[in-house]
Amino acid sequence: MLPSNERDKREMKHLNDQELMRLVQAGDFSPAAEIFDRYSGRIYNFALRFLKNSEAAEDATQEVFVKMLKYANQFHGDAKLSTWLFSITANWCRDYLRKADNKPKEAEEVLLSLPASSEYAPDLNLETRQTELRVQKALEALTPEQREAILLSRYQGLSYAEIAQIAGCSEGAVKTRVFRAMETLKKVLTANLPVEGINV
Repeated sequence: MLPSNERDKREMKHLNDQELMRLVQAGDFSPAAEIFDRYSGRIYNFALRFLKNSEAAEDATQEVFVKMLKYANQFHGDAKLSTWLFSITANWCRDYLRKADNKPKEAEEVLLSLPASSEYAPDLNLETRQTELRVQKALEALTPEQREAILLSRYQGLSYAEIAQIAGCSEGAVKTRVFRAMETLKKVLTANLPVEGINV
């Protein structure tokens, strides 16, 4: 028989996001670990690409989940939990970039600080890192609004309606930002190397 905490963990995995948040809102913080498992990787990746700073991305990820617990009652369930969490993340990233003393790190520094992924063979790792570096450089050519829209749309799979909610603008504005971002990325990437093999 499994210990009660292991049983609880398994039961949490079967609950959907709304059910987990209802427990949190009722004062039970045990579902927080399951929510963290589901979303921390995506939130970290979004913050890393947005801020180009691995330490800041880690801080953002931790802060998002602290705020999720602190302001749990502000989640009403009319939007997806992922939309609400990315909204908190985007706000944190915008605030971070507004602070004059927080200069983004160069993409090379960020990539060097990332752990090597086990899914790549050692001989492919350098090529993969070079590709990632090119994409990161291309993302730097975007405005913060365009970068936010393209990261949420193409990398996180959010709908234009969800991104509009996060960004506080219309769906039309989001579509324009994504379109312009794609055009800029294509120009920057084709100036450096063929687009084939690079997923934007």
